[in-house]
Amino acid sequence: MPGSTRTRCPLCPNKPTRHDKRNVATVTIEHPYLNKLVAWARSNAAIRAVVITGSLARDDNSVDEYSDLDVQIIARDISAYTADDSWLDALGEVWIRFPLNEDLPYRLVWFAGGYKVDFQFIRVDQIRAELDSAALSDEYQRGYIVALDKDELFGCLPSSPRIFLSPPSPRAKEVLAAINEFWFEAIHVAQFIRRREFWVVKYRDWTMKEDLLRLLEWHARATGKDVNTWLLGKRIMDWADEDAAEAIRQIWASWDPADLWRGLLIQLELFRRLSRELSQALGFEYSDAMHREIEGYIHRLYKEDQEAH
Repeated sequence: MPGSTRTRCPLCPNKPTRHDKRNVATVTIEHPYLNKLVAWARSNAAIRAVVITGSLARDDNSVDEYSDLDVQIIARDISAYTADDSWLDALGEVWIRFPLNEDLPYRLVWFAGGYKVDFQFIRVDQIRAELDSAALSDEYQRGYIVALDKDELFGCLPSSPRIFLSPPSPRAKEVLAAINEFWFEAIHVAQFIRRREFWVVKYRDWTMKEDLLRLLEWHARATGKDVNTWLLGKRIMDWADEDAAEAIRQIWASWDPADLWRGLLIQLELFRRLSRELSQALGFEYSDAMHREIEGYIHRLYKEDQEAH
């Protein structure tokens, strides 16, 4: 294969291993902090490898000027990087870091200029245990590039297929929990619109939208073929069905009772359809009699709200 070499892996010296330059080179990745980060890691003896994951490693045309740099730092001892954040100063001016002063194995950092780097710290012994099987984790399945490997730790790993593995289908209990929570909060939202407590409306409505997103994702994967629902609703207009996409455009209401009612009622109709079709696709029993009764109650509150018409 062009661009590949045969070598022996230090973890399994009897096994010939192919090193694919797509997963070792840095020249195909562009980010203002990549080269300085690799240079910094190379000069630190405790750091043994740097692996790039996320959108920059996927090669799926999703990268733009706002893309994060997702970095795994493989080190002998990670406490030096989690207990004290002063090492960040060597990389550039920090606007904000999260978490702050916590001994956790990651740092999410905004550098000056609006550049975001997500650091994950992994001990060498941890990564050795993971790599021993020579199998790709879900994260590496989506894409990984080894930017630095002082000890050839990653020699046994195959190239990334750069695919998203679909999560398992939800259990009936999970679907029912999301459906129940949605309707629980729907009553709250309707009553707080009547009370003109719009901040609380927005707060409760966000829980409804979290449950709606779960159903949208489950529905898309259960009724479509090889659908990638991404994360946090990214590219939702690409993977949601046409009717759902149209409804989604209308459920984000302003600070106005008439608009809040309109968005709520559209959201209820969309959610009920998704619940019915998802349950059917997964072979679950589903009865919407109680939800129709709740929806009728909400419609009565709406009709009584003369200022909203």
